[in-house]
Amino acid sequence: MSRRWKVIGAIVCLIAIVSFASWPLWKKLLLKEASARLYEKTKAVVEKNPQLKPAWDKALEDGVLTTSEAKEILEKAGEKPDPE
Repeated sequence: MSRRWKVIGAIVCLIAIVSFASWPLWKKLLLKEASARLYEKTKAVVEKNPQLKPAWDKALEDGVLTTSEAKEILEKAGEKPDPE
């Protein structure tokens, strides 16, 4: 195996390690949990509009309602999400 292939392999390994190590950080920055106020507002909207129940159930599959999921549900209901 030549030196060139060893260097290319080392670079590929480093890229893979960095991408796997940064995934939890990226996920934490990208997916923020909804505030209690936004959660309650979204829950009230879903109770008023039963057709949004499937979207609510899908959003809570992982046990956490994110701000993007809450905003999506509120927009489907025709309400404007509060700025946070």
